[in-house]
Amino acid sequence: MGKFSDILKESKQEDDAYDSRPELQGVVNKKSFDFISTINENTGKLLGKQWADNVKDNKRFWKKHSPVGSCLGLGKNKCVIGIGASPSFHKNKDVLKRCVNLDGTKSWEERDFITIAANHQYKPLLEMGIQPDFVILVDGSDVVFDQLCRDIPPSGQNTTLITGVHASPKVVRAWTKQGRHIVFYTTGSDDLKKAFRKHINRDPDKHKMDLGGNVLNGAFMMGTMILRSTVFMGVGNDLSFEIGDTIDDQRNGYYADGDYSSNAKLTGTGRDEAASHKRWAGFSLEKRKIYLLNETVGSHKRYNMKLDLVGTSKTLWVYKTWLETTMMSQVNTPAFLNYFNCTEGGILGVMAKNDDDASLKSLDNWFMLDEVCMNQHTGKAMYHTAMLEDAIEIFLEAKRKMSWQTKPIVPPHQLVQSVGGRASQA
Repeated sequence: MGKFSDILKESKQEDDAYDSRPELQGVVNKKSFDFISTINENTGKLLGKQWADNVKDNKRFWKKHSPVGSCLGLGKNKCVIGIGASPSFHKNKDVLKRCVNLDGTKSWEERDFITIAANHQYKPLLEMGIQPDFVILVDGSDVVFDQLCRDIPPSGQNTTLITGVHASPKVVRAWTKQGRHIVFYTTGSDDLKKAFRKHINRDPDKHKMDLGGNVLNGAFMMGTMILRSTVFMGVGNDLSFEIGDTIDDQRNGYYADGDYSSNAKLTGTGRDEAASHKRWAGFSLEKRKIYLLNETVGSHKRYNMKLDLVGTSKTLWVYKTWLETTMMSQVNTPAFLNYFNCTEGGILGVMAKNDDDASLKSLDNWFMLDEVCMNQHTGKAMYHTAMLEDAIEIFLEAKRKMSWQTKPIVPPHQLVQSVGGRASQA
């Protein structure tokens, strides 16, 4: 299997950064922890100038729209569903549509769910009759223009765009011209913070939101840090792809809608993740017909789980490890978050005790994040691998009992701890 250590040569992580995080040891590999920190640094260096230029061009749109803080607390007593564009989306799209459309008939106060769609999945959702509350964008390039601004049906008019002030001015301009609203955030990049102070004339720390690199991690942070929801469900977040006979087969199956143009070398970002030769274990779920009454209902124990080899990439690996690290960082905090991985496939939450070639071939080496991501104050699981229909049932039943809503409100600085070990600020 492919290793991820080959890009760590330029890492400047402090030696004790990982050692000071006991909750990660034995769960998140040290090389993976160092890897994501290195990638975060390099991304800022690589894209800093482009982002700064975009902030300057987007200055006039800041006043027309709202800062991300304007949404603070909108998700209290609600579940946030992040909707990705991976092929496993097809496994639960019908359940999602029934849930979202029924919930959409209620007043905002009575609603149980808030939906945040990935930019790639915005138009496909509208086409199948789902109107997401938000669509989130983390990319600063123009390649997403068609996904967000071309041939948008009237049903998408009430969707709000969550994006960085560093987003493509072309996208921001067109979205605004078409009469839809935007909430802006900024990131912790030094170049971006400097540009924000200069052109927006505001304190960037008051509008900062950590993202975790991709849209589904960003949706999770939006849900917890800003909307103040304690329950998140992610669908269509495989972070992997089925290994095909050819690279073109892998590209064609990478997204649920089959459109790979935004990742391709000539028409998109050029990242071309589907051409990667990296491999990891991906899971699939089959609901068990019988399980013991004293087993944890709603966790991975509800299912027969199978592992098989799938393709992934260095970029996708960053997104996986960031989320796993962030969830493990919560086990000793008073905040009680629940992350339901409802993707029904992929590599998120699939962990290995050792990553040497011999160990990776042994089934005993593998385990699920569900088994170790437990809140140390309550003893309850915080990460759940579950089918969407089961997760929805569990949430609604818990909400009826008010067991998740009687917790004291936790200050934002305690709610979600970032990979770097410091608490993120809303």
